[in-house]
Amino acid sequence: MASSLSFQGVTSGLQTDALIQAIMERDGLPVQRLKDRQTLNTQRSAALNSMRLSMSSLSVSMAAFYDKLNARSVSSTDSNATFVTATATGAVGGSYEVKVANVATKGQLGPVMSGGEPTNMAVADPNAAILTSTNGSFAVQGTDGVVKAFKLTNNSLNGLRDAINASGAGVTATVVNSGSGANPYQLILTAKDTGTGTTGGVVRLAAIKNEDAGTTDTTVVASLGIAAGTLTGTIASPGDLSGGLSSAGSGIAQDAVFSVNGVQLTRKTNTVKDAVDGVTFTLRKGDATNATTLTVAQDKTAATAGMQDVLTKFNALLKVYKDASTAVKGSDGEVVPGALTGDSTARSVINQVRAALNSNPDGISASALYKSGAELGIKTAIDGTLSLDVTAFQAALDKDPDAVKRVFSFSGASTNGNVSFTSGSSATQTGAVDFDLTYGAGGAISGSLTYNGVTYSGLSGVNGTLQGPTGSPLEGLNLAVTGSGTGTLTLSRGVGQKLQDLIAGLTSYSGTIETTRTSLDEQNKSLTQRIESGQVLLDKRKAALKAQFDMMEATLSQMRSASSSLSGI
Repeated sequence: MASSLSFQGVTSGLQTDALIQAIMERDGLPVQRLKDRQTLNTQRSAALNSMRLSMSSLSVSMAAFYDKLNARSVSSTDSNATFVTATATGAVGGSYEVKVANVATKGQLGPVMSGGEPTNMAVADPNAAILTSTNGSFAVQGTDGVVKAFKLTNNSLNGLRDAINASGAGVTATVVNSGSGANPYQLILTAKDTGTGTTGGVVRLAAIKNEDAGTTDTTVVASLGIAAGTLTGTIASPGDLSGGLSSAGSGIAQDAVFSVNGVQLTRKTNTVKDAVDGVTFTLRKGDATNATTLTVAQDKTAATAGMQDVLTKFNALLKVYKDASTAVKGSDGEVVPGALTGDSTARSVINQVRAALNSNPDGISASALYKSGAELGIKTAIDGTLSLDVTAFQAALDKDPDAVKRVFSFSGASTNGNVSFTSGSSATQTGAVDFDLTYGAGGAISGSLTYNGVTYSGLSGVNGTLQGPTGSPLEGLNLAVTGSGTGTLTLSRGVGQKLQDLIAGLTSYSGTIETTRTSLDEQNKSLTQRIESGQVLLDKRKAALKAQFDMMEATLSQMRSASSSLSGI
């Protein structure tokens, strides 16, 4: 009798792995959402870090711009730079007529020549013995007046040269091979510094008595001819030196003699930094009949390039923000938000930076010629990017470069020339500061500063400098004082300084960006724990499903076998 029970089709085509996978995908949605959130946190942190790096670049660019505002170009009527050259930074523009009578030279001691041949300070062989005694000692003195003494251990001209150079004296010793004559190897001593120094430009070398050995005065070979000298003190602790050989004639150093706008000046060096404030002259050749006119002016090219770089760096920061906050369509057509889409922290940061650049300087005088970057040619496009009207910017530099600088930097204008602003910090407040200062001996400063009706008395400084009191609104203020006096200092914080202060705060370890990134890192750590816990449960769920389907397959197999048996009855 045939059975009516049939299990055909119950198991045919049943893909248990696919069923398990579908179930796991559904059950795993909460864990996947945690992973997606963690990925977004990571992307957000990376985007904020990119903003931080771009902000730091912007701050560095602004600092470089300050230097370029101080850059000065120098044009010269000496087209070949024969007599004098100059560089300038922060100097007041103007023209300077310079005449160089003679340049500073170095004192030198060398052989006395006769008929083209050296009569002393020369030998036939630089490695041959130069002492008739084995206990020779020498003393040397440069134009700095410092005397050095030593015992000669290598008994040769080369040994003497090396001992002089190792002594620490203010001279450099060389052995020159003239290539001719009976004694071609000549010893030359040259002072390390230009100018007459303290010896009237004379370099001295003497053979001295070796007190340590108790011998007589050192005797050298005749062709070397280093005369005996008298040394006070000991070899280890020498005093004055007299006698011996000394510079003569053209070997005696001379100071530089020159004039600037008719005022004659003397210096011991050819690099002159203290004749005109902010200008460094380099004297190259003496000719009192030649006048060189040097014209110092604002280096508008450098300043313009600096300003353009600042704007470029801001635009780069803006692009980083926009790229990270703009949603895009994925390959499946769905909208994918950016890492910073809707991010209030990033939006606040970019708005603060833009506002700082577009603001007015704090504390600037109402009568100031320029009060904003917009007045200097900085333009804002519809998309928020910034550009520079070069013609307007350079016209402002031509009109008043200091007024341009005050728009960007921390500045201070004083009513008394004896007291000037040097620098301020992020803690220094702006506005009017009254001062009453006394300049004493050695640059000692004492007196008081008054701000917002509060007087800070009993202040003191040294070397002509005074600092604002710590913990006060004037903390970080530095003043240069050259004389006693009273007056008012008006402090203003330019938009560039405001921007740098803002960026320093936002990007510090305790700033908005880093605290947000730290919070994201902590969230991700917590998410990792939740993901790992959820994954453990999913793994158990998957194992249970597999066991259930395996049991079902086994049961179905048994039932099929039973059905086959019944159908055969």
